[in-house]
Amino acid sequence: MSRILSRCTAAALTASAIASAVAAAGCAGGRSGATPNTTPPVTLAPITQRVVRADGSTINVNAAPVNAGITTRVAAPLDSAWTALKAAYRELGIPVTTLMEPSHLVENDSYAARRHIGKVPMAKILDCGSSQGMPNAESFEILMSISSYLVKNPAGGLDLVTRIEASGTSPYFSGSARVNCPTLGELEREIAEMVSRKSGR
Repeated sequence: MSRILSRCTAAALTASAIASAVAAAGCAGGRSGATPNTTPPVTLAPITQRVVRADGSTINVNAAPVNAGITTRVAAPLDSAWTALKAAYRELGIPVTTLMEPSHLVENDSYAARRHIGKVPMAKILDCGSSQGMPNAESFEILMSISSYLVKNPAGGLDLVTRIEASGTSPYFSGSARVNCPTLGELEREIAEMVSRKSGR
């Protein structure tokens, strides 16, 4: 049974960046142009997996919630917003390693950055803690998984969902432990504003 559970868990988590996020997008209340609070409204989508036992019976297993990202409403045609989203990543200097036209998704799951992304200081993007009163994000070497996608909102317009997972290490101490760096919501807001502006909205 443990091997069956491992395979199911791996398959579910592999699809989490798209499937789980899309499922939660309708529930994530987006506010166009709104500046996120100190704790951004990141949607955590619970995952329930059905596991088939050797005897043919099934059980449901609740997995840890998945970060489904920050949602912002975009009032623009899908084609225009999709073109604008790709242009926003280029302008920010984020190489797109995965581009899925049917899902209108762009992603880089191993983006390395330091000090800033585009013109946005890293200390406004991530919270990596602080040392001697200074934000670690200002100096840490950051490894980030970032993805954005567009989906139609049933109430009209589009939802732009951006998901960020990041960690950082000090460049001054070799072998230092990697620190989890939660998002502060600023980069998601910047991407949403760029998409709205570039799509003429």
